[in-house]
Amino acid sequence: METRHLSKKEQVTSLINIAFFHPNPNIALLSAKQSLQIAKEINEPLLQAEALEEISHIERRLGNNSRSFDASIKALQIYESKGLIERQAASYNQLASNYISDKNYDLAIDYFKKAIDIYINSDEKGNHALTILNLGEAYRLAGYLDSSATSFQQALQLNDLVKNDIIKSYSLGNLGMVYATQNKFKLAKDNLHEAIDILSESGDSYSTSIYLAELGGIHQKENESKFAEEKFLQALTMAKQAGLKEQIRDFSIMLVNFYETQQQYPRALEYQKLFQVYQDSLVNKENVQKIEQLKSGYEIDKRESEISLLNTINTNQKNLVFILAAGVFLLLFFAYLLYRGNTKIKKANYILLDQKEIISKREQEKALLLKELNHRVKNNLQMVSSLLNLQGHELTGHPAKEAIVSGQSRVEALSLVHRKLYQDGVDTRIMIKEYIEELVLGLFHGYNAKFKPNFDIANISIHIDMAIPLALIINELITNSLKYAYENTTDPMLKVALTNDTKDRLHIQVIDNGVGFTTIQTKKNNSFGIKLINSLIQQLEGTIKKTGNEGTHWEIDIKIA
Repeated sequence: METRHLSKKEQVTSLINIAFFHPNPNIALLSAKQSLQIAKEINEPLLQAEALEEISHIERRLGNNSRSFDASIKALQIYESKGLIERQAASYNQLASNYISDKNYDLAIDYFKKAIDIYINSDEKGNHALTILNLGEAYRLAGYLDSSATSFQQALQLNDLVKNDIIKSYSLGNLGMVYATQNKFKLAKDNLHEAIDILSESGDSYSTSIYLAELGGIHQKENESKFAEEKFLQALTMAKQAGLKEQIRDFSIMLVNFYETQQQYPRALEYQKLFQVYQDSLVNKENVQKIEQLKSGYEIDKRESEISLLNTINTNQKNLVFILAAGVFLLLFFAYLLYRGNTKIKKANYILLDQKEIISKREQEKALLLKELNHRVKNNLQMVSSLLNLQGHELTGHPAKEAIVSGQSRVEALSLVHRKLYQDGVDTRIMIKEYIEELVLGLFHGYNAKFKPNFDIANISIHIDMAIPLALIINELITNSLKYAYENTTDPMLKVALTNDTKDRLHIQVIDNGVGFTTIQTKKNNSFGIKLINSLIQQLEGTIKKTGNEGTHWEIDIKIA
């Protein structure tokens, strides 16, 4: 990015934006650290705090928890020194959320309480109610059920002033889950039903499905098998429609346990298979963060070794120059210095061999750790996608919601690139045929398409630097077709073709028989998606054009060498 004509403050802001949007966490971290360095040079504490917050987010993505916390604490200290009370409360909430991710619920509770102490004396009633709601959830996860119930009730009381349906529904639903754990089934059902009624209007499939499953569990405890089965199936259906993979997995195993208790073993086996499909899918995604952490550590070790080697060589060169200069005046002294120089070179070579052995040993250990990770991962693999999903629910009815949903689809496309990249090793190339087919089929599944795409794709490999922008381009074109092309189309068709006629060019075609691009061009011509496609095509030194009179036929030509 060209920054010569930007002021120092503008450079800091630009680098923070690069760090926020860049798909490669290592490059994003480098940009964030550069922004922090410039902010320190110009003595701008608030910009330093913003850079530290971004560093904290990226270190969390890489799995470097201690560094993430360290950056958050430093940002908080700046806000405290400047007396920015509201920003301090936001930092407390961030730290509390980090501790919840680490399942350190007691520390999370402490930080939520600190934020509440600030909000209680401010006009931020909405943030106050939301923080009390989060405190109640931390209590629930920690097993402090009475404190949890009290917090949810307080959030409901405060929400009488705020009138926020999200806060009300989450407080009611989570309070119902607390009552269910306490075997207060009538209170639990009343709260859960009211929460579901509110969330159904807002389209929050994630929370609604969880509360439906909780109702199913209550009916099962009350030996009301018919109602329990009905709620479990409703929750599973809703999760499938919304593409909530983790919930599909969890609800499937609930149905397995339910049907086993009913001695309906064929049905239990059916949902056991569904559970296994989604469990395997989620396991591969969770490895991405761990692999990124290991790769980052490997690259850092490698660079440190190279720097050490260069320093050793530089020292030897200086010694040799000195020896040659001294040899002009004193031959015997030159011979002595030459001997010392050769001795140092030998020592440097021994050091280099030791370093290579250390690096080799670390590579072996990391390879074993990668294999072990495949057997140990259990937790949520849709962290980023779920966060975008939750943010989308916060924006129900807002024009930005569609952008959040599109962003979620783009995150899934990037996730697939990395899964393909790392599942068989640390190579930097992926097979394009298998990747594009899985990407397109995933979009068809996500948009519940009733027909199958056609493929004609050459089986070649491409570099990761090209795979990422190509993934985003295809994601945008397929998404546009599935969302807008097939209204009133009786026999929908979509074809993706890719040929490699020359060694340095790649030709891609995306064809549908829908209503055509012209009928929606007015609405979408200035959209972020179209701008993103054009920007990525330019980045790949390619061209894109639309041909044909029926449907939409995109032809893309990009450089691959």
